[in-house]
Amino acid sequence: MSITGKLTSRMRLSIRSKMLLVSCVLLAIPWIAYRYAGELERILRETQETSVLNTARAVATALNDRPSLFVVARHAAALDGANAIVAYKLPRPIELDGRLDDWYAQGAELRALGREHVIEQASDANVAPITLWHAVGVYDSHLYAAFEVIDERLVYRTPAHARVDAADHVRIGVQTPWGELRRYIVSADAPGPVTAFQVPTDAAGAASAEPEARIQGYWRETPRGFNLELRLPRALVGARLGFAFADVDDPATRTIRSIVGSVGAEGRESLGTATVPPPEALQIVRSLARPGTRVWIIAADHRLVTRSGSLRAANAERPAAIEAQQGLIAHIEAFLRPLYRLLLPPAPTLAVEPEAFAALYSGNEADAALAGRVVSGRRPLEGTPIEVLASAHPVWADDRVIGAVVVEETTESVLGVRQRLLERLLSLALGAFLVVGVALFGFATRLVIRIRRLRDEAEQAIDPAGRLRTVTASSSAGDEIGDLSRSFASALDRLAQYTQYLEGLATRLSHELRTPIAVVRSSFDNLKLQPLPAEADVYVARAEQGLARLATIITRMTEATRLERMLRDAERERFDVRAVVSGCVEGYRIAYANRRFQLAAPEAGVFVSGVPDLIAQMLDKLVANAADFARGATPIEVELRATAHEVIVTVRNEGPPLSPQIKERLFRSMTSVRPQIQGEEPHLGLGLYIVQLIADFHHAKVVARDRADVEGVEVQVQLPRLVSDPG
Repeated sequence: MSITGKLTSRMRLSIRSKMLLVSCVLLAIPWIAYRYAGELERILRETQETSVLNTARAVATALNDRPSLFVVARHAAALDGANAIVAYKLPRPIELDGRLDDWYAQGAELRALGREHVIEQASDANVAPITLWHAVGVYDSHLYAAFEVIDERLVYRTPAHARVDAADHVRIGVQTPWGELRRYIVSADAPGPVTAFQVPTDAAGAASAEPEARIQGYWRETPRGFNLELRLPRALVGARLGFAFADVDDPATRTIRSIVGSVGAEGRESLGTATVPPPEALQIVRSLARPGTRVWIIAADHRLVTRSGSLRAANAERPAAIEAQQGLIAHIEAFLRPLYRLLLPPAPTLAVEPEAFAALYSGNEADAALAGRVVSGRRPLEGTPIEVLASAHPVWADDRVIGAVVVEETTESVLGVRQRLLERLLSLALGAFLVVGVALFGFATRLVIRIRRLRDEAEQAIDPAGRLRTVTASSSAGDEIGDLSRSFASALDRLAQYTQYLEGLATRLSHELRTPIAVVRSSFDNLKLQPLPAEADVYVARAEQGLARLATIITRMTEATRLERMLRDAERERFDVRAVVSGCVEGYRIAYANRRFQLAAPEAGVFVSGVPDLIAQMLDKLVANAADFARGATPIEVELRATAHEVIVTVRNEGPPLSPQIKERLFRSMTSVRPQIQGEEPHLGLGLYIVQLIADFHHAKVVARDRADVEGVEVQVQLPRLVSDPG
């Protein structure tokens, strides 16, 4: 056998296994879904870029020919980078209560200051990433300031430490409209209303602080630190302004651990430019921008006119409507999400606003827009697959560029859609695979059941002896298996008719041949009465011998048919099988005078239920077969043995072993291995077939095998006592 043949024999698969293997083609669906999600992501990115560009164009169109929105005072023309302060035009005054809700309600945005704004720091101090949030607003004749300070340990002023800088405090640096530099410190001895103190600008000036009643505020403790709201007369504040927070953690030493902000002790150069964004520009931006969009309006000198929106706004808006519509699928996806996480990473989210409250736009798109070009670009955010899409559009007044509009959005929403799409497609693919797999398995199971039923019916149609039992019931199904079943039924029906014809042929031949044989026999009898020449006697004797052989053949041809008819009408009786076997062996000693017989049987009787004559006939056939094949003067052994469940009759002889080609069909009709010798009785191969018929009638099993002790054959008939004899 070749290697391919061996592998084929070892890898035999059932129809159901093959069906399941075919269903694995559905695993291509997740790959197609992945490719589809990638293509959809590309389309969504292009659509988002177009949308961002359209937003920038719409805002720029609304700002065209309005140069007053981009005018800046001469003294504020200097660029201050990160120290620049944007003051919001407030629609109503701020209530000094330490709560920041009214700031958010009026659209103000707090700017974050942290490690990159450290002015002073002790060697063992550790400044948080964000320490101070602040915002500035203008209403009528007052300037309002809000501070949200992150400080785990608050230290207030005490009578023992009267210096205003010997506690946590906020520093304010202003340049007055007449050019004077002033410094103020706001600290508190307890939460509640507070008043600022003016201190000299030199390093030792905190000891001679003077209260400034025109600067009022409110100090409120929070779980993370404290909030501070201040109100300053607008007449005190010129073009430059700065803030800082000084942190004191040790109530004993009262030393300053760190100072974070935009104002130091160097002078007015450390203060930032204080500008008030035009309310019209802010209103235009807010009316045209979308959630998750950040809009920059930049003057021709790169100064920030206003900025609005947040890149994280879209992250806060959860698609509740979509989740509510998902229903059962959402629950299934939630159940399978741990499995999805093994294949798909979670959708990235924007944890921190990039470039939060930067005073200047750092991208190259603004330069291109100020040069009169419409550009779009993208930049990756470090440590995340999220990208920032930016589109810049110039703002025109006549033929002159007076500013630029930059609109930014992140790809977080696109990545979220891609993630949800992949999960949904994966869920549908798994569901389709499960449904199709179950359907194919069920179909294959039904197919296998039908094929096995057809196989069982085909096997039951013919008994081990080769006789036709029943005709397979044909199926009415219209498929190939039903057609095959009907073909089997038709073939077996024709085979049954032909078998019936063959079974009746011997009887018909016997009936038809007996008359001419009788005529020939009577003619020979009459011929013997006539005087014949001496040489004619030899031919007459040979003719009579041939006639006798022909009569014997006809008798044996009908023997099996007569036996089958007798078995249908035979009545069982309880008899001693030991007596039958012993009597038969005694007769064999006389019939086969040239053979020795050895009988081994129990002393007590062994009773079975059946027909004694049939058992004797069966034993006759076995002994005749053993006598024909016994070698020389070797004995023929007949053994009768009883067990708890069966009675075993065994006939043994020494002689040639069984041929491997004849073992499987030894008990079939017309099977003979005897060589035909001239002058001997004809052997038609019906002896062991009759043994099989008698054994089947008694529910017995017949086994022929080579002997293990000597060369020879033994035939064993196992009569079940459960049927024949209960005890």
